[in-house]
Amino acid sequence: MTLVITEISEHGIAMVADSAVTQTVPLPSGIGMTRILNGAQKLQVIPQLRAGISIWGLGSVQTANGWIPADLWICDFIKSNNTIASLDDFANQLAQELQLAVGDVKEPMGLHLAGYVDHNGEIQPTAYHIRNCDGDYQHYDLHDFIPGLQFPPSPLQPGALYMIRNGDYGPYAILSEVSWLALEEIKRSISLEIPHPSLWGRMSYLSAWVKFVSDLYASSGLYRTIGGSVTSLGITTTGEVIYQPGS
Repeated sequence: MTLVITEISEHGIAMVADSAVTQTVPLPSGIGMTRILNGAQKLQVIPQLRAGISIWGLGSVQTANGWIPADLWICDFIKSNNTIASLDDFANQLAQELQLAVGDVKEPMGLHLAGYVDHNGEIQPTAYHIRNCDGDYQHYDLHDFIPGLQFPPSPLQPGALYMIRNGDYGPYAILSEVSWLALEEIKRSISLEIPHPSLWGRMSYLSAWVKFVSDLYASSGLYRTIGGSVTSLGITTTGEVIYQPGS
């Protein structure tokens, strides 16, 4: 699995993703062995749209040459569709091509797509979740890929946050819901504001969560199915893209 998070705030759009890929390899003895590979580019830039896209779930996509890693398929899709001029068109084309590629696959897969668009003469943030499932980390109902508009173009009030989180996000969801109490106490007692009220602060904060959850999995004796280097991407309110490779 994986952990991808997309957040929209007054500071801009922050996206993070881990880089681990879990494989079950059948051995000659008949048993299956799990191995974790690191280095997948689950978070990528769409240059012509000044947008970001991240992947969770199904790790491979069907092509004429066989199944290839999903991150490479997305990279090729971005390059092959570099004339698409809107996030909405990109989301719809992506849903169509994914459906043709994977068909009636029995595993969940989704992609976060986020950026800024011109809406009624104003630049506003928006986010899509292109996916073949509905539900949460405990259960998913599968269906054909749909280009779901998660956050229609609109402004956010100061202090407001909108978040999409997917993959194996259960521990993150539970812990992050209560962490604000501790962070408020740190701010009050030590005068340390976590995260810093800036786009870079939000990117670093979400990256820290992914790394923390990875370490928690290791401490519990589980495989680091969330792991490897963590990539972050920020889009400022003026549309500038900040890409921080895995660290």
